[in-house]
Order: sequence, then C-alpha cells, then structure tokens
Amino acid sequence: MIPDNTRIAPAKPDAEILAAWDRITAARAALAACPVHTGPGDYSPAEREQWDIIDAAEAVIRTTAATSPAGVEIQIWIGLIHVMNDDGVEQAILRRDVDWFDERDGVLDWFERLFVAAIRSLRSMQEQGQ
Repeated sequence: MIPDNTRIAPAKPDAEILAAWDRITAARAALAACPVHTGPGDYSPAEREQWDIIDAAEAVIRTTAATSPAGVEIQIWIGLIHVMNDDGVEQAILRRDVDWFDERDGVLDWFERLFVAAIRSLRSMQEQGQ
C-alpha cells in the first residue's frame, strides 16, 4: 500500500514563498538606501544587485504553488506591487497593510479593492486554521 502523503503537512507551509518575501522586503529597503543613480545606464551596480534579488525572489513566488492562505496572500501582494505604481502604495504593500488600503477604499480602482478583499478573506481563513 502506498502511504497517503497528501495528509502530511510540511513543517512550515510555504516556507519558500515566505523566505522569498523576506528577501524582497530586505532588497527594497536596501534600494531605498542606495544613492540616486544619475549616471549612464538604468541602475548603479548596487541597485542592480538588489533588483536581481527581487527578480529571483519574485520568480520563486510566481512559480511555487502556495499551500496556505499566507502563501497565496503574498502572491497577491506581489501582483499588486506590479499594478500600483506609487511609492506610498508600495510601502503599504511591503508592510502588507490592509488597513492602509481600507482607509483609501473610496479612491481605489475596483480590481484593487477586490485584491484587498481576497487578502482579507485569506487572513480570515488563516485565523480559522484553514
């Protein structure tokens, strides 16, 4: 008989996704600390290094199938950071700050409000142990 491994939960669900998120937030903080680059090319070597970290971490988040509400939530935050291009929004996303979005509900586009509603639902599921 083959054991049913689908019932064995990993020690920490979505550990790869969560670790990738941590790399993204650390790299974004490092980018904010970089001096403004005004030379030829898009980025300074220090900036390029941080963007490479972000790109690799986002690839992990995109290609890893989430197994928990927390993992799916992070995938949604990454989607939002690519469609909402304002620094204040970016900072709220990096904090995963649903309250910030709720305070601006009336000025958000419909799809943004739906993303935030999905995040809220995922958090509720997680609180209920789903």
